[in-house]
Amino acid sequence: MNKKAGGAILVLILAVLSVIFGQDFLQQFGLDQGEPLLEPVTDPAAPADWYEIYFTNPTCPPEADRVGGLDEDIASDMLSAEVRVDIAAYDLDVEPIVQALIDLEERGVEVRVVTDTDNASLSSINRLRRNGISVVEDKRSALMHDKFVVIDGRITWLGSMNFTTNGVYCNNNNIVRIASPRLAANYTAEMDEMYDDSLFGPDSPQNTPNEALSIGGIEVENYMGPEREIAPIISRRLASAEREILFMAFSFTNDQIGETVLGRADAGVIVRGVFESVGSDTPFSYYTPLAQARLANIAVRTDGNPQVMHHKVFIIDRSTVIFGSFNFSDNANRSNDENLLIVHDPTFASYFIEEFETIWAEAGE
Repeated sequence: MNKKAGGAILVLILAVLSVIFGQDFLQQFGLDQGEPLLEPVTDPAAPADWYEIYFTNPTCPPEADRVGGLDEDIASDMLSAEVRVDIAAYDLDVEPIVQALIDLEERGVEVRVVTDTDNASLSSINRLRRNGISVVEDKRSALMHDKFVVIDGRITWLGSMNFTTNGVYCNNNNIVRIASPRLAANYTAEMDEMYDDSLFGPDSPQNTPNEALSIGGIEVENYMGPEREIAPIISRRLASAEREILFMAFSFTNDQIGETVLGRADAGVIVRGVFESVGSDTPFSYYTPLAQARLANIAVRTDGNPQVMHHKVFIIDRSTVIFGSFNFSDNANRSNDENLLIVHDPTFASYFIEEFETIWAEAGE
C-alpha cells in the first residue's frame, strides 16, 4: 500500500505564464497552493495543501504482477499535462511512465528527457527515441543521478525512487509530489542546463532561482549539486540538532556528514539510523564508526529488505526532513548531478518518521 499525505492545484494559464516568463504569477495572484489543475481553490491557507508524500511497499512480486504502484500514479499525473513534461531519470524502464511520455509527445505536449549515459541504451530509452522523443545523456563517468519530473512548470515529483520496476516494487523508496511553481522553476532551470546546454557536473552554473522559499507558510530549501556542494549544507543542518537525528542511508561514506553526526552524538543527541546492508561493512561506510562508538544514545542497524533500502533521508528533531537523490557520499557531493530538498515542518516530518520506524522495525536488532 502506498502511503501519502496532502494535495495541491493551480490555474493553468498562470502556470503557463510562469513557465514562459520565469516569474511566479501564481504566487503574485495568491494562487500558489490549491488542488489539481483547473479545479477551484478550496483552502489555500491549509499547510498541507501543496504536497503528497509516498513510500513504496517493496513486496517485489514477479514482473507480470507489478501493477498498481507509484509508477502508475506518476504516469497518470503526467498525462494531465497541457504544455510540457520534463523528466530527469538516472534509470527509466517502467512501462506506464514510458507510455505516458509517448502519448504526450503524440498529443503535442513538449517532452524533455535526460538520463545517465550508463542507462542510455536501455530498450525503454530506445523506444522513446523511436517515437520521436529526444533523450539527452550526460556522457560522463560520473552519474546523472537525478530522479525528478516537472509537469507544466507547476508540479514536481522528486525523491529517492528511480523510475524502474525494481525502484517501484522491490526497493524502499520515497517520492513526493509538490505543487509550487517556484519550486518547479528550480527543476526547470536544472533541466534547461542539462537538456538544452548539455551542462552536467561541477561545471554546471549555480543558477537555482529559489533555493530558499516558503510554500504554504512552510520554510523549504532546495539545492542542486554538484554546482553547490551539498554535504556542507547537510552538515550545517545536522549541527543544529538538539535532541534527535534519525536517518535512512543507501550509502553513507561522506566524512563531513559522518563526523557531524558523531559530534552531535558526543553532545548527547540521540542518533538512530538504518543502513542498506550491501556496502555497510566496507572501510568507507559510517556504519562501523557509529556502531562501535560505545555511546548509549547511538543505535544503528542494517536493513531487512532482501532487495535494496534506497532511502537517502535525515530527520532532525522530528521537525526537519532532508531528502532527495543525494547519497551521503563524496561522489554525490563532488561529481554526480543531484538534488536535495529540506522541509522544516513537524507534520511533513511525521510521515518520514513513520517510514523510518517501519524500516527500523524490519531491520531488527
